[in-house]
Amino acid sequence: NLWMAYRQNRRRAAAEHALRTEYAFRQAMENSLTIGMRARDRDGRIIYVNPEFCRMVGYEEKQLIGMMPPHPYWAPEIMSEGIQRQNDMRSTGIAPREFETRFIRPDGKLIDIQVYEAPLIDADGTHIGWMGSLVDVTEKKKLEEARQTETEKLQHNARLITMGEM
Repeated sequence: NLWMAYRQNRRRAAAEHALRTEYAFRQAMENSLTIGMRARDRDGRIIYVNPEFCRMVGYEEKQLIGMMPPHPYWAPEIMSEGIQRQNDMRSTGIAPREFETRFIRPDGKLIDIQVYEAPLIDADGTHIGWMGSLVDVTEKKKLEEARQTETEKLQHNARLITMGEM
């Protein structure tokens, strides 16, 4: 009887160690991501954020967890769009979706965000919310706009040169 209790305690200790090891591994991966991760329940309540998401939006994890929409990082110009998107997600089910949006940091800086949201399914196969991967595309958009402006200037100059030659 004592021997069985000893074996059971050893198995439990080994299982707990394996669980701690797995958790530490997962935590290290999440902390190293350069992509923001956010999980929301079916009502839109934030249930998880990784450090990169917190850095991106300028809020701490403890400020975000449990927060319901509208979220403080939604830029004013997308507020109604964000609420509509949340309502659509509730009603349309679990189809993954990709979209671009705009966030505002507490310091007032606007950032453009590419979002990919997929259904969050628990171990029993129940749809419990959505997991989002978020990438700050602000600099990329600025470069594209600068490239477009430069192209337009070159085209304008080419037209002027052509007119001058005529």
